Amino acid sequence: MKRIIVTSISLIVFFCLLSVANNVLCVKTEAGVTQSRALYDQPKNTIDVVMLGSSHVHCGINTARLFTDYGIAGYDLSSAEQPLHVSYHYLKELCKYQKPKVVVLDFFTAAAFQEDYKYHYYFLGDSLYGMRFSLNKLQLMTACFDNKEELWNKYFPSFFGYHDRYNDLEEKDLEAAFGKDYSYYKGFVPHFHNESMPDPVIDTDECKAPLEKAVRYLDKIIEYTKENDIKLYITMVPYELNVEQQEGLKQEETQRYNWLENYVRELNAAGDDHVCFDYVFKHLGDIGLDYTGGSDISDGSSHLNYNGANKYSDYLGNTLINNYGRDLLPDHRGDVAYDSYLRHAEAIDQLVAENQD
Repeated sequence: MKRIIVTSISLIVFFCLLSVANNVLCVKTEAGVTQSRALYDQPKNTIDVVMLGSSHVHCGINTARLFTDYGIAGYDLSSAEQPLHVSYHYLKELCKYQKPKVVVLDFFTAAAFQEDYKYHYYFLGDSLYGMRFSLNKLQLMTACFDNKEELWNKYFPSFFGYHDRYNDLEEKDLEAAFGKDYSYYKGFVPHFHNESMPDPVIDTDECKAPLEKAVRYLDKIIEYTKENDIKLYITMVPYELNVEQQEGLKQEETQRYNWLENYVRELNAAGDDHVCFDYVFKHLGDIGLDYTGGSDISDGSSHLNYNGANKYSDYLGNTLINNYGRDLLPDHRGDVAYDSYLRHAEAIDQLVAENQD
């Protein structure tokens, strides 16, 4: 009996220490890891709209603005260059804890990165490190690794990917030793730089399909949202269109968006009316972004800055309410169950005060 007790206590101590070490050493980027980790601290069933997709989402959709100005309870569950197979498993993970009414799906990565893109696996850590271990995470890894043994060796278990970060530890890592309450965090990461860029131009009506894998997971997302009575709003957060992401690789995003427009039209005609595609590059004037003046774009990757994010979030908030109505997306301002959104807005206001004159 003594041996059993000693062994049990030893195991408990070991796993507690391992948990503390994992909290300290885990990479804590706001390019997907924190967005994923914070999901588990959100008050249950307080996310009505989840935004999935690339870094354009967490730079360009101001969840504080959506709540304070429109009463919409939203969450940016995005990650750097998030492909659709990650979006699909992120949605399944979120639905373990939340009952979203609308999914906003950013299609940028599926449009931009094709078979010859050499950085397909470069940002995997941002999509993997924040998710808790589960069957869903194993399925996500299987989808991400494409049967490449070296990727399994690097990222499974996740602790192997960052266990040697000792020399890179910062104060925020030590603060996370026993966990941190991220209930106020909703994924938005404001940027405050300004950069001028040419206005996007749709220069062709040619259509080209994305990768077969992207189409397959798009269909999975469509089917999953239909089965769970969730509206699917597919779009792209505005950026500089068709800019070369890899030297020597021609970007043909417009052709993929044209394909998507036709694809969704056919789905609607076949009865899948829960899904829509908002081709924002065809009506950028409705958003009012300033590309050439540089007041709304942040960097060479054409992320929106804080000003641009507010403009797009205003457009998105109005569009969601007009499309789906208050019965589906009620105004949660004044509801004490959504106080975490007030704390989120305060945190964003503080960041703005620290970064703007």
